[in-house]
Amino acid sequence: MRKTYIPRTYTKKKSSVHRVNRLVLIFQFFIWIIFFGGIGYLLYSPLLDIANIDIRVDNEILQKDIKSKSEDLIQAHNYWYYNNKNIFLARSDILERELQKEFPQIKHITIKRTINRSLELTIQLRNPLFTICENTICSNISDDGVNIGNDSLSASLISLTGITPKSRGEIVVSEREIAWFKTIVEMYNQIDGVKVSSIAIQQKAENRILGVFVYTEQGYYIMLDLDTDIIYQAGALKQVFISQLPPDQRSNLQYIDLRVKDRVYYKFK
Repeated sequence: MRKTYIPRTYTKKKSSVHRVNRLVLIFQFFIWIIFFGGIGYLLYSPLLDIANIDIRVDNEILQKDIKSKSEDLIQAHNYWYYNNKNIFLARSDILERELQKEFPQIKHITIKRTINRSLELTIQLRNPLFTICENTICSNISDDGVNIGNDSLSASLISLTGITPKSRGEIVVSEREIAWFKTIVEMYNQIDGVKVSSIAIQQKAENRILGVFVYTEQGYYIMLDLDTDIIYQAGALKQVFISQLPPDQRSNLQYIDLRVKDRVYYKFK
């Protein structure tokens, strides 16, 4: 019986296969070069450099200072291997951190990048609440307890004494203490015949404030401590003013002691 003829499978020569593979690899290599070269060109090209830095803050002088400092910071962190001037690559975290260090009156910065290559910085400032003077140098203390310097001292701010102002940008008093001081000013200024002019720290334990004298424009001072229920004792003082101390007698007061709950002690000069 005759066998069926089965032809051999055709195969390309090995040299031809290797030649095709090399061409494919070379083609892919050039594609990757073009791809990464294009990206590199875009990232380092002046076409994508920051065209403008827009500072939004309600202080014209501070606005100019922050803009100038922002430009310097962007340039200072620009390297041959990292284009910090590129609108997409600019390090906003470094910019925010360094600006807050340079300008402690800044509480928060919102940074936005726009399609017209503009960097928009919306600045939220701290509110000055008190002043602290050491020798002849005075500083503002913000409503979150930070020394924000003396760029815009105001005679209307209440003075704090008996405490070290520390360095510009450092926390002078804790959040609890600053909230306590704010409540003192708000509550006692609402009482007829009381206008707080300064607060003197009289007692401290380590880094905590325990007792204060609250001086008034009327000439007497009010003695308080950290355990005083400010709101409750303010109401007690108001009742004492109504029932026991008419306005003509208050000018002779030396001090009022509110450190004991449900009690109001006072002394005349």
